[in-house]
Amino acid sequence: MVEKLENFNEDIILKRDRNGIDTNVPRRIIYHSPDGFEWGYGGSGPADLAWNILSLFVGQREAQIYYQKFKFEFIATMPREGGVIKREVILKWIEEQKRCLQ
Repeated sequence: MVEKLENFNEDIILKRDRNGIDTNVPRRIIYHSPDGFEWGYGGSGPADLAWNILSLFVGQREAQIYYQKFKFEFIATMPREGGVIKREVILKWIEEQKRCLQ
């Protein structure tokens, strides 16, 4: 089971370069996509990316509860060239999801 990273205090950076995808998200959970991360649609690469992003902040088990919703709200809508997801936005989103489950 992958734990949250206590010292991860960065915004999420997703971009493409001539070698492909470049991100600061470590690939610690491989479940849906053996081919790696992707964004801009709602498939398997975006699912693994969403799960890995959330696991940085809450760990794998808790991230599993929310990652599909996060995928559709943040990852599937990301432009092909990429972008930045602010850490504060992710933390606020997680707290909102927790309140909804109570």
